[in-house]
Amino acid sequence: MAQVKIPFDEKEAVRYFGAKKDDREAARLVDEAFIALRNEVQPRAVKRRLSCRVTPPCDGGMGRVELEGGTVFESNQLANHLLGCPEVILFGATLGSRFDIGIRRLSLQRIAYGAAAQAVGAALIESYCDKLEEEWKGELSAEFTYRSRFSPGYGDWPLTDQEKIFRLLELPKKIGLTLTAGGLMAPIKSVTAVIGINHGLQNETRKEPDARHSSCNACMALNCPFRKEEP
Repeated sequence: MAQVKIPFDEKEAVRYFGAKKDDREAARLVDEAFIALRNEVQPRAVKRRLSCRVTPPCDGGMGRVELEGGTVFESNQLANHLLGCPEVILFGATLGSRFDIGIRRLSLQRIAYGAAAQAVGAALIESYCDKLEEEWKGELSAEFTYRSRFSPGYGDWPLTDQEKIFRLLELPKKIGLTLTAGGLMAPIKSVTAVIGINHGLQNETRKEPDARHSSCNACMALNCPFRKEEP
């Protein structure tokens, strides 16, 4: 299998670390954690392209997204995000179990290193998802447009719907991604999400703002320390 190169965004990692962008000590810790962990990354991903039917929230009823095969997600914000999309890309991605082991190893050395390692992992998995999105969207012909990725836990989309995504994508079998009884993914630096696909260019463009930025705007966690605001 060819090695996947994931761009590392130090500024994003420092932000996940909870520090200001000009914090030199935080940047040093993040860089050291990245150097220690960069060879532990074993990225894997799986996707499915599925047709869907979106029912927007109406008269107090919950919005629904029904995928081919009958799986239903109930979420007002997800339905609004995918409104007008007859298809979606459903995917799961992970940095792999070796990265988790690396985080634990650094955490034992020093608490600050553990926090920096977590921040590096968060930045890398987001960068990996961005890279995957660009590849998948590049495979679409010119008449298709797309929406930014949206994950369980964003807004009012319940985290419990992870189970449905795991089942549809066979994540344990395909990429070794598992779900704990408490709904947490293992390896921990992993993502599941949906990307809306629209047919036609009306009212949309092929390029959107940063996917993480858009997802922050969709989320109701207004006081989240990692939230990105519109410029």
